[in-house]
Amino acid sequence: MKGNTDVPNTEPEWEPFSHALAAAGALNRSLVPLRQDREATVRVLGEALQTFETRDEALLLLAALGTDITEALVSPLLRTALRIRDTLRVRQLLGRLPHSAAEAAIPPAVRKLLDEASDSDDYRRMAELLDHLGLDAALHDLCIRARDSIDEEMREVAEDFDGE
Repeated sequence: MKGNTDVPNTEPEWEPFSHALAAAGALNRSLVPLRQDREATVRVLGEALQTFETRDEALLLLAALGTDITEALVSPLLRTALRIRDTLRVRQLLGRLPHSAAEAAIPPAVRKLLDEASDSDDYRRMAELLDHLGLDAALHDLCIRARDSIDEEMREVAEDFDGE
């Protein structure tokens, strides 16, 4: 962008940025009622995370809302993180949580998730997440579970993430 920074640029490349700024303003205004009705917001966003058509928008909204909403949605976010295309975005969202909140909420939700349906890829995604968040005790526990598996690929997860 060229020209005086006090006056909006009228060059063609300015138009997409101008539209994005307007959309960001509209998003910011639309978040007010979501913040005011936390319970409904958690419920609706939890439902939106389960649907392919609304998942991207739900993740975008979560990034714009406070971490209390993210913390309330740890379990559905972990299920979302099992989809490789969403793993990084969920990791970033959960990384915004205060460490004490992450330490309290994420390890039990990971254990429950891996109890329900787990293969070596699920273990690897959760190990990567726990490692990223610095939840070392939970990562160690996951590695113990993986090491005890009859599945060779699952035992490989333990070898990759736990030095014992």
